Amino acid sequence: MNRKAELLTQTFRDFWSIWAARKAGAATIAAIVPFFDPQITAIGTGDHEKGRSFEEVVHNFRDDFLELETAIRMNFFREETKLLSDEVGLIEAEAYVFIPMDKGKELKFHLRFSTLFTYRENGWKIVHNHVSLPNDGQAVGEAFPLDKLKAQNARLEAKVQEQTQEIAQRNRQLREEKKKKEELLHNILPELVANELIEQGRVAPSKFEQVSVLFSDFVGFTQIAASISAEEIVEELNDIFFFFDDIMQSVGMEKIKTIGDSYMAVGGMPRADPLHAQKSVVAAQRMLVFLEKRNTTHPIKWQMRVGIHSGPVVAGVVGNHKFTYDLWGNTVNIASRLEGAGQPGRINISSQTYSLVKEQFSCEPRGEIAVKGGGMVNMYFVA
Repeated sequence: MNRKAELLTQTFRDFWSIWAARKAGAATIAAIVPFFDPQITAIGTGDHEKGRSFEEVVHNFRDDFLELETAIRMNFFREETKLLSDEVGLIEAEAYVFIPMDKGKELKFHLRFSTLFTYRENGWKIVHNHVSLPNDGQAVGEAFPLDKLKAQNARLEAKVQEQTQEIAQRNRQLREEKKKKEELLHNILPELVANELIEQGRVAPSKFEQVSVLFSDFVGFTQIAASISAEEIVEELNDIFFFFDDIMQSVGMEKIKTIGDSYMAVGGMPRADPLHAQKSVVAAQRMLVFLEKRNTTHPIKWQMRVGIHSGPVVAGVVGNHKFTYDLWGNTVNIASRLEGAGQPGRINISSQTYSLVKEQFSCEPRGEIAVKGGGMVNMYFVA
């Protein structure tokens, strides 16, 4: 017997065990009601067991406990579990039922049960129950007629199938919406960060001891922006930044954000990378080469400064509805100041970055230069 059939059998047994125990009337009905499907219209074949709604069936079923409050003894000697479909189950059973009488005597009945279930919310619910006394001439173990029950079952199966299709369609829509949201998060956040947000609902702030932060911006951007239309400036920046994004992805860096004409990226996080400084310089070189080639075929000639500094940062996600992954710390501030203190077409790096890349790249020392809010910073141009 598979797991679903086992659960169906256990639900049937639990229901009739509670019914037979008949503990405290109102408490009994409260314990039994959760077994009923919301669309149930009868719990038996008697007029007093039928109703026009779930609430009426429950109300009528209370009379059963008012009429007989003492426990009933049930001895099931036949029980057949049938899965009519994934969503519909039927149990046919027979039992001897003993009802207590005066002076310790018991009244014995032979009853047959046919209980129809539908599978809802990870559990079986009763949609119809038939209890009868065997007809004359029927031997123990013979089934009683189920024509009406079969007809009802056919209607129920059709309805369940229709509802199953509706649920499947809603689930597909939910999966598609979930996929779109996850794709959007992966577009605006690093992969590890997006996965953490999807799985845990939040992203814990993290400190990274060694990363390289890259800042770039365009020289004379304000004047150029004032001379062309808003559509043109957006189109220009989108074209350039789109290519910059490809560069970052190709060298293994993370784009953090753009602020106007400034572009910010970082190497060495969220995955640690011992080559974070080298990759940042390579990315900056490719950015400048791209602009130089682009300027030969475009009317607007862009000139760009780049600054790179290496050190510790704190990173995290801010915002509830509009997520932003950002960096904080003096490393970010110095990288921004290096870019501002640079020259068009040059890569300006700090001594900390220089110490990491001096074996791979030729650099020109600039000496210590004062930067706003950062004091004197020892700088180098990458040759």
